[in-house]
Amino acid sequence: MPLLHRIFEPRDSIQEFKAQHVYYGHIRNPESGDDIDTVLVTAFYKPDSYTGEDVVEISCHGNPLIVDQILRLLINLGLRIAGPGEFTKRALLNGKIDLIQAEAVLDTINAPCEQAKRLAMLQYEGKLSEQIYEIRSRIVDLLFLVEAEIDFPEEEDVRRDRTKFLSDLQAIVSSIDGVLRNAAVGVMIKEGYKVLILGRANVGKSTLFNRLLGYDRAIVHEQPGTTRDFLEESVQMGGIYVRLFDTAGILSQAKGPDAIAQQRTRSLVDEADLVLLMFDGADSINEEDVYLYDTVKHRTRLLLVNKIDLNMRMSNEQILTDSIKISAKNGDNIALLTETIRNTLLPHHQDKYPRITRHRHIDALSRARTCLVDAKNAPSVDTTAYELHSALNEIAELTGQVLRTEILDRIFAEFCVGK
Repeated sequence: MPLLHRIFEPRDSIQEFKAQHVYYGHIRNPESGDDIDTVLVTAFYKPDSYTGEDVVEISCHGNPLIVDQILRLLINLGLRIAGPGEFTKRALLNGKIDLIQAEAVLDTINAPCEQAKRLAMLQYEGKLSEQIYEIRSRIVDLLFLVEAEIDFPEEEDVRRDRTKFLSDLQAIVSSIDGVLRNAAVGVMIKEGYKVLILGRANVGKSTLFNRLLGYDRAIVHEQPGTTRDFLEESVQMGGIYVRLFDTAGILSQAKGPDAIAQQRTRSLVDEADLVLLMFDGADSINEEDVYLYDTVKHRTRLLLVNKIDLNMRMSNEQILTDSIKISAKNGDNIALLTETIRNTLLPHHQDKYPRITRHRHIDALSRARTCLVDAKNAPSVDTTAYELHSALNEIAELTGQVLRTEILDRIFAEFCVGK
């Protein structure tokens, strides 16, 4: 810590900075003798630091002028600004964390909602890595049996019980299948659920869109057909990340731009994770309502009866027995709606477990699974060993035990400077 002694003057005279101790004092320019700021300094020594190296943290006041003066002082003394994600990259290269945990740092920083943050923290704590390492360990056990048979073909006691071997191999494939199934939920939590507001013209879709966003994003007007194309905005709703779509109303005999807009709406219905089908509570159900109901009846959907603040004209139609009655204009029952949306997309039992949230992870595990299936069907013991080795290589690339420069560059380019 020689450089720290040059620029930091602690309140109490010390000969050596102790690890994990906080010191109060002044940052001083050694050339001019000018005090820059009153700060707190903490020293961390390897291997007990975030990066696994000797680290000093300086906590100064947040004035950008002060921060800039301290940075300029350090640069003039021979230090440099850290590159994107460099501290986390050093932690990875020094064995403090694996690649899944390194990516979880970035996902924690960029988490768009509470559930995404929770999954990222579980990954950083190593919960997902534990599942992957357990799968890897079981593959290693099987590979040991195969290689023993290759090395000692004449020894009776090293020959595999092929039936048990195939059963154990299938069990590993099933474990990977379980992780991949959970990945679908993890990816949607991170990237956002598509929630589509659907209904005939002037049913109140744009009013509900604005209400759920919390601000006026869509133009609202009593004239039907005000929304000519879909609008998309992201919002945190009940702790989950939602990509909310306001769509053009379905008009009879639509032509020109209206027909194009409605075709886009139909395409969005096929892509949506949840459809909010709205009915006008101040009017009777008509043919367009029935057509839209038939369009989404096999989709995950919630039925909404809007305009309960007006005189309700809608009779108790059978298709609306499980509907939610709301007033998008006044906000009546909107809290109930958002809770129902959350519970429909993310049941309570699904938010407590570590999950894959990146396509890189899915691709690597899928390739490992393919290798294991090929190992089951391998025509020779040598081919079986090759496929098991290949599966281990895919898992090693997933966790960072095998590091490829292009993968590291792509991942850490996403980080902000430093962290």
